[in-house]
Amino acid sequence: MKTEAVYLHDSTLRTLNTEIESCQAISSLPENEQALAKNVAPEHSALTMHRTIFYPQGGGQPSDIGIIGPADSEPSRFKVSLVRKTREGKILHFGELIGDAHASSPFTTGAAVVQKIDAPTRNYHTRLHSAGHIVGVAMQLLFPEMKKVKANHAPREAAMEYEGLLYNEHKPLIQEKVDELVRQDLPILISWSEATDLQTDDTQDARDGPIRVASIGGLDHNPCGGTHVASTNLVGAVTIRKISRQKGVSRVAYEVPLEERE
Repeated sequence: MKTEAVYLHDSTLRTLNTEIESCQAISSLPENEQALAKNVAPEHSALTMHRTIFYPQGGGQPSDIGIIGPADSEPSRFKVSLVRKTREGKILHFGELIGDAHASSPFTTGAAVVQKIDAPTRNYHTRLHSAGHIVGVAMQLLFPEMKKVKANHAPREAAMEYEGLLYNEHKPLIQEKVDELVRQDLPILISWSEATDLQTDDTQDARDGPIRVASIGGLDHNPCGGTHVASTNLVGAVTIRKISRQKGVSRVAYEVPLEERE
């Protein structure tokens, strides 16, 4: 069953009440779902719920982590280490049952639970993702002929890749334009489009209704299922770390500070 992705409509939520659909050992999942649980211990479990605020890994953004617990007790908890989405739209929360969870079996179908995502991790991932879009706008303004081919918004790996060649002398030019976009404090707006020619990332299903679009000050319109801050200034200082090239593709690596801007 498809999970209601609450984060697509309100990415500010850090807690949510919902109900359990299933709790299964990873080893009992279909092969295609087991394949999503990379680097998760096979003896751990997978929770599905009617709706979720947990962001699933995709579109270059890492998944949320956090805790899910029964609505009426604290000792029993489920520690979420990875969240993935199937092609059918089911969102799987992989992790470990801790506390009294094994003894009391609180995660049965229909049980009321509270989701709590790790706020510092989500906030950092959100600023990294928005920073990638800022770099994208800067590149679009400076080098409109260069086509974006890939984006990665993960910590220590964040980068935008483009067809064509960029060199170290381009780095200060890109940095200056990025700094300008951050200073302007442009709104980062989310809308929904019925357009059929938009290429979506792997967090969206183009076959199923409107496509979610992110726009920075109306300067760009990118199909995007990721989370974003409300304006460019909230990202903090975006640093262009390095420009590298391989097989005709240029990689613009960037980073943002761990701490949020007050």
